[in-house]
Amino acid sequence: MKTYPFARIGLILFSALLLFYCASSSGGIGGTGFVSRGTISAFGSLVVNGNELDTSRAVIIVSGQNVGTGDGVAQDYLDIGMVVTVEGRQNTKTDTAVASRVRYNQNVAGPVEDIRDIDVITREILVLGQTVIVNTVTQFKETTFDTIALDDVVAVSGLVDDTGTLWATFFEKTAEFIPGSTVEVVGLVANLDTDLESFEINDLVIDYSMADTGGLPGGVPVEGQMVEVEGRLDAAGGQLFATEIKLSDELGIEDAYAMEVTGFVTNFVSAAEFTIDQQLVQTSAQTLYVDGEPADIALGARLEAEGRLVEGILYASEIEFWQPDQIEVEGIVTDIASVSEFTVGNQVVQTDAATVFEDGTPDDIVLGVLIEVKGVPIDIERSVILADKVSFE
Repeated sequence: MKTYPFARIGLILFSALLLFYCASSSGGIGGTGFVSRGTISAFGSLVVNGNELDTSRAVIIVSGQNVGTGDGVAQDYLDIGMVVTVEGRQNTKTDTAVASRVRYNQNVAGPVEDIRDIDVITREILVLGQTVIVNTVTQFKETTFDTIALDDVVAVSGLVDDTGTLWATFFEKTAEFIPGSTVEVVGLVANLDTDLESFEINDLVIDYSMADTGGLPGGVPVEGQMVEVEGRLDAAGGQLFATEIKLSDELGIEDAYAMEVTGFVTNFVSAAEFTIDQQLVQTSAQTLYVDGEPADIALGARLEAEGRLVEGILYASEIEFWQPDQIEVEGIVTDIASVSEFTVGNQVVQTDAATVFEDGTPDDIVLGVLIEVKGVPIDIERSVILADKVSFE
């Protein structure tokens, strides 16, 4: 697993990049720690974006509420697949990343309104007017890909693309829908009408005439603002009568010596300046590119950017490209069935002529070797991953 700061970048290159960032910003490089925003892939300590994070003393914040501190609380309130933001510092004595705070906000919680099959491993679900994609990347809880049903109340976490579509990484059934029960949605305020006291988040109309808006700057919603809305649906299900509206949990950090963020490009100026989710990213001639080139950066591209946060801008030292249905598995080889099929931990992996081998060859795959596999599951059960890349650790 990766360790901060940027284990894949040599010390000399890293130092050079810091000098570049300093020159790029009048505010200097006085970052206070690290920030990692991405999907939880394992527990013990917490693993986010492939990094193992010590959460033994971390404060866990769920939907804006402090629910406790430490590993046990993290495992009680969080699940594999949830998208979280982790803040912390590097312990230079032990070379470990120590989290001080882990924050989680679900994207939407409400009844399933429509289900449409795209193919055998992809479904489009409508929840509170939000289009949700479930596929092989999605982790399911209390339901499965095949058993999702209309009027199931679900809680969803994931990555939002440039169209507002939510690509679910975590999908949990919590109840059957009861009219009048509380629902929740996070998104950008659009089509604000101050006379009617309404706005839209994607295809959901929100009436805020009776809402508590004290959690918003100035006490009123603003076009383009990222908000969290709680309320109740009307009988037809097409309008939400808000009871509370507040700003969605924001980072509130301007500087950090190391930052990683995973998501879709939601705004694109050029390959040198774009936005991943809500985070502005800038690249330079020194930026490294993994599994893609600068020309591949575009609206809707799924990327992982890592670098230094200076005055709210992520100056990228590395950009890695991902397909929407790609996942990553890391571990030791525990079984070898053939030259093109082996098992990493408990996960069966297959390779083909298109598989790229990094820092090794197929002949180097032997029992006990530590490898990282990036690929696409061939079915919804993830029985086999077809490897796009195999990296030797």
